[in-house]
Amino acid sequence: MRPHDLKTGFHRLCTTHLGADLGPRVAALARPGFHLDPVGDPADSSGRFRFGGPALLEPGTPWPVADGLPMPLLAVVDTTALTPWLDLPLPPGAGLLNVFYNGWEDGVADDVRAGRQVHFEAPTDWRVVPADPAAAVETPPPPGGVLLPARPVRAAPMLALPDTSRTFGRPVEHGPGDTELWEAFKRVQEHIPDLADGGCGLPPFANIPADLDEDSDESGHRAFGWPWPMQGCPVPDTGRVHLLQLDTDPAWTWADCGMVTFDIPAEALRAGDFSQVDCELESC
Repeated sequence: MRPHDLKTGFHRLCTTHLGADLGPRVAALARPGFHLDPVGDPADSSGRFRFGGPALLEPGTPWPVADGLPMPLLAVVDTTALTPWLDLPLPPGAGLLNVFYNGWEDGVADDVRAGRQVHFEAPTDWRVVPADPAAAVETPPPPGGVLLPARPVRAAPMLALPDTSRTFGRPVEHGPGDTELWEAFKRVQEHIPDLADGGCGLPPFANIPADLDEDSDESGHRAFGWPWPMQGCPVPDTGRVHLLQLDTDPAWTWADCGMVTFDIPAEALRAGDFSQVDCELESC
């Protein structure tokens, strides 16, 4: 089932079981997102989307520094290549998002030179620096910085649900009506198998509820949509926008084979204030 068809089907499911008022509000919890896969040929990538490599910054933009050293660049998210599936209004000048990360790790440069898997520990600082694709140029790190191997990335559209079944607490509440929203979402989840495409089993949502599929494997890299809450975090929050989640893979590992997730308050994203991006690292 294609993501567009799944989105339409979920909206119909919600309005059928929850009514014309509450149904569309719950249906809006299904967010368009992307599975990310490194590819060998840059021609197979989604625009200039990549992990590692030089940054894509507008001339004169300073490279972020933490503890006196340039931060490693983790990824360049090419949001212009994600349209039209990405239905999120982004501020002007955010067609590229450069994601930098500084943690407690030691020996990253040695790992890169030796071609070993890079090991990142808990974050001490991070930055997301937007850039206009028309003005951005490839920018290597300043002296003392580490250049991670460049890996072009293909972004495949998917539809993600907030995963409330694996979190340790209720989703964050931000005002009147949210409790009603999450309780209604829980009620409609039991009807998700009704969306099964013929004999193909459960529909291809990201974050199928654990009580429907205990063996679901949510590993992998993602952009937008909803992150997977490894070890119960991050907890779904309708007031925040998921930007990027990076999983452990043959090129890097996060703590004990975990994941790192970047998100931002929705209001800050609309204002283009990427200083409010938050970062969370969870391990197995």
